[in-house]
Amino acid sequence: MSCPLRTYTRLRLGILLTMSSLAVFLVICLVVADRAAAQETTTDKTVTAMEARAKLFLETVSMGKSQTAYDALLAGSPLLIQSEALRGQVAATDRLESLYGPYKGFERIAARRVGTDLILLRYLYKCERFPVVWHFAFYHTPPSTGAPEDNGTWRVIIVRFDTKLESLLP
Repeated sequence: MSCPLRTYTRLRLGILLTMSSLAVFLVICLVVADRAAAQETTTDKTVTAMEARAKLFLETVSMGKSQTAYDALLAGSPLLIQSEALRGQVAATDRLESLYGPYKGFERIAARRVGTDLILLRYLYKCERFPVVWHFAFYHTPPSTGAPEDNGTWRVIIVRFDTKLESLLP
C-alpha cells in the first residue's frame, strides 16, 4: 500500500518537472523565432539597393503620386508594357487612402534573396484604419556564360499589394 504523502510528493514533483519542461520549451521557441527573424535581416548590398528602390516607391505613393512611383520602379521591367493592367494597379493604389485612411508610415517586414538572381521584399504600409502588405520581386537575368555579375539589370517582376494579414504568420 502506498503512502498518501509519497503519492502527493511524487505528483507535485511531476507537476514541477512538467512546468520546467514547458518553460524550457518556450525559451527554445523564442530563441528559434528570434533567429528566424534575424535571418530576414541581410547585409547584401544588392538587397539593400532593391530595398532603396522599394522605399522610394512607397514614399512616392504616400505623396499621392502613384503613376510617378510605378514609372520609376518599373523602368526596364516587362510589367511597364502591360499598360491596361498597370493602369488598373495605379488606380487601385490611388484608392488606398480612401479605403484604409491616411498614410502613417511603412516598414520592411521581410527581405529574402532566393538563389543569386531573385530578391523578394515585403513591406507593411500603415494607414490610419488598416495596414496594407506590399510585395516586390526583383529578378536579375543570369549571364549566358561565366560567373553571375550584378550589372544593374535588376528588374521588378512583381509589385502588388493586399490586405491578407494572416499570410504574414509563419
